[in-house]
Amino acid sequence: MKDKIKLYQETGLQAVEYQLSYQQPDGGYIWDGYADDAYHKQAYSWCVAGHFAEAHRLLNWVRDNTLLPDGELKAYNGDIYKYSWFFQGAHRMGRFDLSYPVMSFLLSCQAPCGGFPCRPGDEYLQSLATCWTGVSAIYFGRLDVAQRAAEWAISMLNQQPDESKFYFRTTRYGKLATPDIVPEADAVHIDTTKPKQWYWEVGLPLQLMCRLYMATGMKKYLDFAWRFFEFKERCYEDAFSFVGSGKSSLGAALLYLITGEERARQAACTFCDFLVQTQYPEGGWRDEDETDILLIYLDHAAEFNIWLQEISSCLASRK
Repeated sequence: MKDKIKLYQETGLQAVEYQLSYQQPDGGYIWDGYADDAYHKQAYSWCVAGHFAEAHRLLNWVRDNTLLPDGELKAYNGDIYKYSWFFQGAHRMGRFDLSYPVMSFLLSCQAPCGGFPCRPGDEYLQSLATCWTGVSAIYFGRLDVAQRAAEWAISMLNQQPDESKFYFRTTRYGKLATPDIVPEADAVHIDTTKPKQWYWEVGLPLQLMCRLYMATGMKKYLDFAWRFFEFKERCYEDAFSFVGSGKSSLGAALLYLITGEERARQAACTFCDFLVQTQYPEGGWRDEDETDILLIYLDHAAEFNIWLQEISSCLASRK
């Protein structure tokens, strides 16, 4: 296992070197022809790989060039999921000059039922934004916000009408967005009978439940973590071997950290093995169905290094 863990870590470090090769002389991560809203994962990715100076340079650039007075970032258009990524990287770096204003914006977006929309004006609340912001709130010490997000996720799970599907949106009032409630095109879901699903939508509530169990010791969060994990186990055979499987794979690693359960360890290893096998020589990743552009390779490189390093640390915690 030690050799595997070392390989996972080295694969992640190669992805970081690939990302760093594109950092600009002023510390920023925008250049001609590249997206102007795709630096939200870098500080987190670089700091878990030990590249603190480069992460600080990037965060300095954000502070001086893109942070707005209300805690938003230029060009991000209120994308709550991306803000949560940025918050976690900045907060881990102790950059409270950035994490506090960004969290202030995030806190203003929670709906009364506990969920978060992907953007403030959206009609629906979604697992992606809700649960990642719930995790961010734990880091910030706002367990009240995180627990309200978790209650929304639990309600979402309890309302599921079909064990082969996972609907991951609700109305603003917390009603699950199924075809009998909303237009069919809006009733988006994971289908366990099909590959390449939006697995992150079940992976982030799994992570949130694990983190809240750690923070509170409340057994109900661990019980619901297992329920989210067990749904993921029922998914298609690529459940832990697809580019969209990383969030649930870290969730599995957290379950292993907490419980020592072999099923969870194996799920996490399956994803890491997939990353080792599919990394491009330069250091990034791209699924065959994704657009062949630099943004995809770099975004995956940033996120997948995080999962490789975080999962490795969980695996190494038990012998």
